[in-house]
Amino acid sequence: MAERKRDQRIWADRILAQAQRLPPFPDVVNKLMPLLRELASVKQIEEIIKYEPVIAARVLAISRSPYYARLRRVESLRDAIVVLGQKQLIQVVMTACASQYFRGSMEGYELREGELWEHAVGVALMAEILGERLRRQNVLTLYTAGLLHDIGKTVLHFYVKEEFERIITEVKHNKKRFLDAEREVLGIDHEQLGGLIAKKWNFPDSVISGIRFHHEPRRAPDRYRDIANILYVANRMVSSIGIGCGIDGFLNPNRDEVFNDLGITSRMVEEFLATFGDTFLEVKQFILN
Repeated sequence: MAERKRDQRIWADRILAQAQRLPPFPDVVNKLMPLLRELASVKQIEEIIKYEPVIAARVLAISRSPYYARLRRVESLRDAIVVLGQKQLIQVVMTACASQYFRGSMEGYELREGELWEHAVGVALMAEILGERLRRQNVLTLYTAGLLHDIGKTVLHFYVKEEFERIITEVKHNKKRFLDAEREVLGIDHEQLGGLIAKKWNFPDSVISGIRFHHEPRRAPDRYRDIANILYVANRMVSSIGIGCGIDGFLNPNRDEVFNDLGITSRMVEEFLATFGDTFLEVKQFILN
């Protein structure tokens, strides 16, 4: 037991040290949010975005896509800001900022290059659909938490790969969930690590809790349990149709009581998946490339 705890501490210290080396999350979102709340002018918003060339390029490209296209022709960044509108602008900026962290394959979870990013965007879109259908007021929070819910995997996958056999042994022989096996072997799981990364990046507690408890929503603080419930359901539904469902997705049991807590019926699940399918195909063409 003492040797196992020592190993856990060693792994956890290495993992946390690597997480600390992640580039800081671009603060363009934090600069934009106050302006949008204050209904600032388009010119003021443009002044923030134009100094982030990668973000500005994505905003322009997406605003010209069929999914976001309007009657107005987009010829400038200012046009793009007007075309997208407040909610979609934040989503586009957030997605452009997050994409850099999801590059490459995640071999520890048996995910090929781009699969975790597809899953992240898929869960963000599904969380948005659920939030709107369930008439929640925090749809942007749900989208953000959905986009970053697996950020812990971007660091942890190196160590999961290295200790894969021990983790699988915990799952198969000791009947543990993959999440619990991660924690047992490495001293930390991807939920915990994701919450710590989001805290380091100064995201609000609502987003941190959604990330931290997206597999275990009933452990979330009461104040944020609804967010965690919705993230859990969004994650399960996107995984169920095979979008970015790695090895852990098959080895973590479903919890139908969370669907019941939200009042989601089987028929509603079918409706959500149909809506998601149409939206994801459109979004995939320009956000995921």
